[in-house]
Amino acid sequence: MADPISGDLQRTQSIAPKQAISTSTPGQNGPIAASTPAASAVEDSSVTLSTQLAEDIATTGMDQQKVDQIKLSIEEGSYPLDNRKIAESFIPLEKLL
Repeated sequence: MADPISGDLQRTQSIAPKQAISTSTPGQNGPIAASTPAASAVEDSSVTLSTQLAEDIATTGMDQQKVDQIKLSIEEGSYPLDNRKIAESFIPLEKLL
């Protein structure tokens, strides 16, 4: 598959080559088992941000108190919903269909 970002051709990890299956019967040479690929080990899924992005995130102002207030009102069910505004937001989506 082509990587859409770099354009490199590479095989995705979700597509594994077919593995050989042992055809021995239980009791002869052991139980029937499929061989597992060596690449099935858990991989690190951490992400490292660029210096510029880390600085941008640090300087971006976020009102944590307001975020917590909105979360609490959603959990309590008291967050105001404007049905008309919600319905109007569906119009552009419907036009795409």
